[in-house]
Amino acid sequence: MIGQRYIAAIAVLGFAGSMLFAGCSRGHKVKIAVMTRLQSGSTVGSSEINASKLFLEERGVRNIEIVPFNDDWEPARAVEAYAEMRSQGIRILITSHVSTCALALRDSINRDRVLTMVTGSATDRLSGSDDFIFRNIQDVSIEQKSIAEYVNRMPGGNLLIIRDTDNHSYTAPALKYFREILRKPSVRVIDVSVSALDMAALESAIRRNHFDTVYVLVGGYKVVAGTIAQMAKKASPGARIVFTPWMKSPALLQTLGDAVKDAVVPSHYPPRSESRAVDEYVSGFKKRFGYAPTFISLNVYAALEILSAAIAAGNTTPDEIKSYILTTRRFETRFGAVEFDAYGDVTKPLYFITGLEREF
Repeated sequence: MIGQRYIAAIAVLGFAGSMLFAGCSRGHKVKIAVMTRLQSGSTVGSSEINASKLFLEERGVRNIEIVPFNDDWEPARAVEAYAEMRSQGIRILITSHVSTCALALRDSINRDRVLTMVTGSATDRLSGSDDFIFRNIQDVSIEQKSIAEYVNRMPGGNLLIIRDTDNHSYTAPALKYFREILRKPSVRVIDVSVSALDMAALESAIRRNHFDTVYVLVGGYKVVAGTIAQMAKKASPGARIVFTPWMKSPALLQTLGDAVKDAVVPSHYPPRSESRAVDEYVSGFKKRFGYAPTFISLNVYAALEILSAAIAAGNTTPDEIKSYILTTRRFETRFGAVEFDAYGDVTKPLYFITGLEREF
């Protein structure tokens, strides 16, 4: 674990320095900010920055400079990072942060006309607007409909939902949309704050009733979700555990323990065993950087493919890139097609991964 944290920190700092140097030494480049969680030890942030580096290396891209910004995936810090980015004159942005951060920046982004590609915020409050925010993942309404339909097909009628209230801009609408489609006869919801979790109280609440399935409605790569899953399995050993797509990371695998055999993780991409593109990306990433990436890094890589195509076609300003994307609409990325509607939103399928240990 210490070695992995060291690698993550060095990768972020080293790449930031190398990208800045490249920008100075090779003439004008279009600067693209990547805003994510970059504190020491975060494989999330290092995965995304290294995904950006991998994209530039593999595609031989010379006209783009990646500039990392740390927002800690916290709304107040995101506002600070955005101000820092704007002070540098950068007007193209890729974000991976949670929904509460996205909403903290939404008005500023549109006021400043900053072309933004969202890769990690599913809140429906970004949907259906003719603005400067694009998103290469489905929003929470589509996401939760898919998960609810999957849960409906699972055996047993008793469902326990454990919902994190910290990232309320995601989990509040998520629960609403999930329950609209859900058809289980017995449903119980336990609300928790994962940042201030009372484990004893949670365990007592979990043991109050039997359940066949537990839906851990937690996002943002909160590793405590694995501990919650283990607690649920002890209470109802035969239960299946369903997570959100935002928990598909090596850290979850490390904290799940024996519960991994009964875990289901929705994914924006097929399992490695069914997708050569995903398998080659993960293998290549591990070979290049020495650790397994989080899967949100695939969203960042695909976002760069789309932005790079726009820039290669001669579009360098936010207005030009917006017009290009809305005119082109469909982009073939390394991991499959991304097709935007008139509002910069996408509809994509979810895949349900049952062999999580094979994904990293």
